[in-house]
Amino acid sequence: MIWDESSIRWLLDDEQYHVLSITDAELSEFHQNFYFIFNVAVGGNWPGSPDGTTQFPQQMIVDYIRVFQ
Repeated sequence: MIWDESSIRWLLDDEQYHVLSITDAELSEFHQNFYFIFNVAVGGNWPGSPDGTTQFPQQMIVDYIRVFQ
């Protein structure tokens, strides 16, 4: 994902597949500071609520996140 002053572009294997212009006043929040939230969610529509076969505790291993300007 490449995020600059005017747009956010999503790429997969260096191929752009979506772009969003963030110059409109309704999208001013994209010009504010952001932070990351990582969540190990349990339950939901897929794969469903935990049961006796669900292994706890769970963990999330993040290889890396790179943020640069």
